[in-house]
Amino acid sequence: MHEGGGVITGGAASELLVAGQLCFIPTGWEHEFRVLRHSRLSLIYTDSSTSAPFGLRQVTPLLAGLFARLSDLEEGTEQEAYLTVIGHELVRATPQAAQPALAANLDPRLLRVLERFCQAPSINTTLAELAMDCGASLRTLNRLFLQQLGCTFRQWREQVVMGRARQLQYQGVTSVQIADLLGYEDPATFSRALQRFARRGSAS
Repeated sequence: MHEGGGVITGGAASELLVAGQLCFIPTGWEHEFRVLRHSRLSLIYTDSSTSAPFGLRQVTPLLAGLFARLSDLEEGTEQEAYLTVIGHELVRATPQAAQPALAANLDPRLLRVLERFCQAPSINTTLAELAMDCGASLRTLNRLFLQQLGCTFRQWREQVVMGRARQLQYQGVTSVQIADLLGYEDPATFSRALQRFARRGSAS
């Protein structure tokens, strides 16, 4: 997912996909993908014999670089070579730690909040600001995050912002620019936040 986000649902499994994340969908697995507005993503088809399960995968610097370059290539031998390498890397990608289960059908008011935030992720954006445009009270949205996403807004906001930060890093954007884009006071504050997030991820 390059920009925005979406919800993938099939059987008893579901995932909320945001910018900078990668999801593997097995061949023949019936699913629905509800893409949020103003989103941009790439769909890559791999070997149908792959038996890996559905779920999010860790995006390596190599994969991020390949995807970034792919959009600039015209159809031909070079593009085919890139797609072949991407296919191999997708199959080998390490599954991310299990996320809290999503509700079967997300509340439309919650979806509007997700859409608006994913368009311009910032660590400074508050749920109160987002609530103004979604037709729900702050209390209702706090409840919806816990019930339907299994986390608080602050926790989800951090996941989206850190995902976007890593995506920008893989694209060669400087820490100064990333800190400014994502609402951090300065590069040092951003670096400390990224380190804390990485430590929590490795601990889980």
